[in-house]
Amino acid sequence: MKRNILSLIAMLGAVGICAAGETLTVGKAVELALKNYPTIKQSSSDRDAAAARLSQKFAACWPSLDLEGVYARVEPDPTLAFGPLGNLQLYPEDNWDLHAGLRYTLLDLGRTGSQIDLSAEMLSQAQNAVELSKSVLSYQTIQLFYSVLFLSQQSEVQQKEIDSLTEYMAQTRKKVSFGSATDFDALTIQVKLEEAKNAKADLDNAFKKTYLQFKKNVGAVSDPKLDGKFFQEKLEVDEKALIAKALASRPECVMTKQGEQIARAQLSVANNSDNPVLFVGGTFGYKNGFLMDIYALQNNWVINAGVKIPLFDGGRTAGLESEARASLASAEFKSRDVEESVKTEVRQAISDLNTGYEKLRAAGLHVKLAEEAMSQANVRFDNGVITNLDLINSETSLARARLFFSQAQYAYVMSVYSLKRAAGVKIWEELK
Repeated sequence: MKRNILSLIAMLGAVGICAAGETLTVGKAVELALKNYPTIKQSSSDRDAAAARLSQKFAACWPSLDLEGVYARVEPDPTLAFGPLGNLQLYPEDNWDLHAGLRYTLLDLGRTGSQIDLSAEMLSQAQNAVELSKSVLSYQTIQLFYSVLFLSQQSEVQQKEIDSLTEYMAQTRKKVSFGSATDFDALTIQVKLEEAKNAKADLDNAFKKTYLQFKKNVGAVSDPKLDGKFFQEKLEVDEKALIAKALASRPECVMTKQGEQIARAQLSVANNSDNPVLFVGGTFGYKNGFLMDIYALQNNWVINAGVKIPLFDGGRTAGLESEARASLASAEFKSRDVEESVKTEVRQAISDLNTGYEKLRAAGLHVKLAEEAMSQANVRFDNGVITNLDLINSETSLARARLFFSQAQYAYVMSVYSLKRAAGVKIWEELK
């Protein structure tokens, strides 16, 4: 039994599955997602298929060699009677033919070469699709990772508010029994307590759904713990440099440029599709039916050369060329649109980053002020200057300030990763 458990653990580790009780950093979570998520495996399989298609095109550069065997029974009896001279059999009833045939294209004026170039461009596009899938999945996993941390923080803050309100509720009921507080005071606290419980229930539900999606992404078989924190350092950026990097390395930009190359390769294939083809070939083998001894298997060989010149194809080549030119024009327009979209996305991400940092600073100051106000409220309450409802309002304000700060932390860290993704940074490599 122990050996089976150890074998299972080793197997899970080999395939990159998150085991029970494992603690995940954001980098480890992204690594597991890239190993386990079906989208990456699908993109990788598409790339392998493109590589196989390229190898098929290269096969045309080599001669083809075939071995063929044929048996044929011929009836009626192919015999001519010459009276006293006897019978003459023209060919045997049982015919055998075994031969090897070789064919090689000497010249096709770019037909094969243009098809190889097209397949090579398609392979590059498939590889770029893998990079795009990695970028999308990495960002999604990072977002889920920090969403889980964020919702956990929010739930903890809400639970602290519930605990405080529950304590105040118990104190107020005692005061009501002694006549130093009214039922209205108790009712007001009860309303706030139920509001806090409802908010906590919504947060817990959001946490469970987000955590389930996170586990799906990383391929977790249990409930891993997350080890991460929200950084608060200001990130200095250079807009021009980031835009230049994005245009050069964003998978979307690279793929649209690759789309132009594919369209040009398709146009080349169309232009070369009606070029003449010069080929040579030959066969060698054994067969019967030759004169002198029609029953004996005799060796024989044939050498041939030929040329194929397309004269009329009903407008097929012209149609292929027109389609390829239209595809090229479409790809060029798409490249321009994607480039402008990427520039806008980078600028928006920079704006979100700067705004997120300012909101983070303001939220941090808000928490400090709320904590100071809470401290003063406790002193004033102890001195009888304010009522318990005033104290509760201060407690609620502090809880809200902490919730806003947690939200600002999450928004800022995601704005950082959004900018990195917009700029074409390979986040999955950076987190290793």
